[in-house]
Amino acid sequence: MGFTSINCLSNSETFVSLPFTRLPEFVGTVQSVSGNSIVVNGTPWTAGQFVYATGTQPKRYYALIGPAGTTNAKEGRTFFITGNSSNTLTLETTPDGLNGIPAGAQLLVIPSWTLKTVFAASDASVSFTATVSTRSFKTEILIPANDATGVNLAYSRVYFFSNNVNNSTGNVGWRALGDNTADRGDDPLAPDGYFVVRNLNAAPTLPLFSVGAVLTKKLSVPLTAPASGSQGQDKAVSMVRPVDVILANTGLSPADGSFVATTETNDFKDRLLVYNNAQVALNKAPSAVYFYSNNVNSTTSNIGWRLVGDNTTPRDNDVIAAGSGFTIRKAGNGIGQTVVWTNAPTY
Repeated sequence: MGFTSINCLSNSETFVSLPFTRLPEFVGTVQSVSGNSIVVNGTPWTAGQFVYATGTQPKRYYALIGPAGTTNAKEGRTFFITGNSSNTLTLETTPDGLNGIPAGAQLLVIPSWTLKTVFAASDASVSFTATVSTRSFKTEILIPANDATGVNLAYSRVYFFSNNVNNSTGNVGWRALGDNTADRGDDPLAPDGYFVVRNLNAAPTLPLFSVGAVLTKKLSVPLTAPASGSQGQDKAVSMVRPVDVILANTGLSPADGSFVATTETNDFKDRLLVYNNAQVALNKAPSAVYFYSNNVNSTTSNIGWRLVGDNTTPRDNDVIAAGSGFTIRKAGNGIGQTVVWTNAPTY
């Protein structure tokens, strides 16, 4: 278990990734895999216990594939659970499926973080500010559009916390922008992504406290590269680590194809965009953009992480702060291929 906090600044945006998971509710082993289903050893569950039901079962679950005694191509991958029997999970397998998971692989079932488990109603004015009028939104939670195509993507969802907004009654809780009444507190947050806390209209700086289970497993994230000629593809990601991680230890590397190196600055390949949570700004631009140099511009002994605008200074030891989100911008690779980035714990 662990504990961290991050200040979400007034009149600003804070890029947040939760550095812990919720406590796993099952740890076992895979018996077999078929299509979009995993059968586990034994009969440990009640049918439907991992299926969301409004008002009775508020949790949304995902499966995390752990290590195996043999090669496990999907170690670290996460898949949302859509159904279960006494020993079988039905999973959402887009984009790359379950092939490659061997019998005997470890499997964890973990409830997703949701809006109300991160920002409980009792934390109003403690970690966020409630909204009483849609003419003056206070704290908003912005969800990146990881299913959209392109770069500099608009947010797919924006939430606010209603405190009987617009003089309504019995209307307290998380709501989606454009729908002031439907309860969205159970909406899940991506296990490998980030969200943005936007404090508006003088909503004060408040700390967001995170308490949870330290992830001691690998975490693998699929990254889809567009076809050649495209401007690129952004994906909002995180590492789910409660410690700072230097670029050299992220697992992003040309060696395994997860991050394509650049040889010419007039043709940048993959880039990594980070954000400065200490900067006060709305519609925040990246504070730094990194690329991986493979003797860029015909230089020699110039291999490793570099900063766009500075092709020579080594940046392998630059830090991605615990609890922060960042964006990977994949360049076109000619075939629209999906690659997998795997991050391993350094502790």
